[in-house]
Amino acid sequence: MNVAARDFHPELPASVEVIDCTLRDGEQAPGVWFTHEEKLELAALLSQAGVSVLDAGFPASSELEVETLQALRGQGLRARIGATARPLESDIAAAERARAEEVFLFMPTSELRLQETLGISRGEATDIFRAGAEMVIGRGMTLNLVCEDATRTDPGALIRLVEPLAAQMPIARLVLCDTVGCAHPASMHALVRTLGSALGGALVLCAHSHNDFGLAGANTLAAVAGGARAITCTVNGLGERAGNADLAECVAALTHLYGVEHGIDPARLARLSCAVERISGVHMSPIKPVTGSNVYRHESGVHVDGMLKDARSYEFLPASWSRQGTQYVLGKHSGSALVRHLLEQAGVPPSEELVRTLLAEVKTSTLGRDKTEHQRAYALKEAFVLLCLSGIDPAIMLARIRASGQERRDPSGKFAV
Repeated sequence: MNVAARDFHPELPASVEVIDCTLRDGEQAPGVWFTHEEKLELAALLSQAGVSVLDAGFPASSELEVETLQALRGQGLRARIGATARPLESDIAAAERARAEEVFLFMPTSELRLQETLGISRGEATDIFRAGAEMVIGRGMTLNLVCEDATRTDPGALIRLVEPLAAQMPIARLVLCDTVGCAHPASMHALVRTLGSALGGALVLCAHSHNDFGLAGANTLAAVAGGARAITCTVNGLGERAGNADLAECVAALTHLYGVEHGIDPARLARLSCAVERISGVHMSPIKPVTGSNVYRHESGVHVDGMLKDARSYEFLPASWSRQGTQYVLGKHSGSALVRHLLEQAGVPPSEELVRTLLAEVKTSTLGRDKTEHQRAYALKEAFVLLCLSGIDPAIMLARIRASGQERRDPSGKFAV
């Protein structure tokens, strides 16, 4: 019996807004970078898929980033274009120059980050956050408050920070970041419920989860179960360290397990996944949920026999949902049902003797295959990671600096998050 998620979670919203961070957080994955043209391509695909808002970049990082966001606005996408910024006038001015419609204004909120990293008090942090928020509103952009390291912050401190700001200015969303992936579903659910109860239903809570323990998707869904009405994801879960919550996985679970609307077209998910894999250089496992090449492929004889009788036997997530077809693979674990099925499709009478003979040949051929290609593919993968996903060798950078006789220093050093 499949009990509806709403029976367990009365706070579950009817729908959630999907915000994609592939162009910004995804690009922060070590060794990953997107060209101007690639960002335009991915943004168009994401918008066509139904993503409502794109966290499209960090304009303060470079003029190229500013120009890319300007070009994204020029494309006339359905998705709104957002920019990430610190609560600094220079960052917010860069977002405005980039023609961002929305700003994801981020500030650390945990004691560890405030004291050990920034060296400021909570009171100082509150003043900085408020000043930045006022600048965003004053420049006519939609404000999203992003609480970095929210899951290591006392909920009471978050409430004291946000409550007066929400009373003074329009906040589109409050983004709760599990920045280091330390939350678990129960703690994320509790955090959202606590803040939702204290801040009221007018303020949209949004989950932003990292995958260090493999729980980004679970934590995102737990936040929705607690009442969050927006989520952030990346395609293929691309992101820093172990990555972020995966777009396709979250959307599939919202549809088939939680019964929550999201506005994403599942037919676009496979193409999006392939595009990000190709452009980023971060290649997906065949067993990656929802969009992996093995998700709808079956070899085991027992499984294939069941599938041929009723596809629901071993596919609760139907291949038809994302416009991917079920496939059957001949191999070591195949059974007579698949051989018989293939013969019938080819118009060949499937006698028992013929089925036994062909099945034996399939198993013998599989076990006799050379695994040299496995070793070669692994070596190529290792070489690609070393060559293309390892960034610039620091030794080369230092050698160039020493050769030029110059030293590069951070001219500000006052607020680096």
